[in-house]
Amino acid sequence: MGAKSVAFAILLLMAPATVAAQSYAIQGIEHYVRVEASTSQGRYGPVVAGYVHNLYGHPIDRVRLALETVDASGKVTSSKIVYVLGTVPVDGRGYFEEPAPAAGTNYRVRALSFDPIARGGA
Repeated sequence: MGAKSVAFAILLLMAPATVAAQSYAIQGIEHYVRVEASTSQGRYGPVVAGYVHNLYGHPIDRVRLALETVDASGKVTSSKIVYVLGTVPVDGRGYFEEPAPAAGTNYRVRALSFDPIARGGA
């Protein structure tokens, strides 16, 4: 077996691990978490802040949100990922705060994904 064949075999073996590490948005996530957000003036400029409410039935962790800037017609003009720090307990809420990308614009915050925390031991 030549060096090219060995390299190709190694790449094939590594490819599934790379794909498995990707994260995707959860379809229907609004059934599991509810986001409330508002814009206010912070110490260093405008901030978007609020709470993520856990409706999932188990504690959740690594909640990922999309903070989107929208124009007057509702079209998304920019987007950034925001994380909720810490574990959000069952029927509880977790706080997030992020500097607003630009003053005087409209924002939308939506949940993208979370990691459920299993109860009990493994």
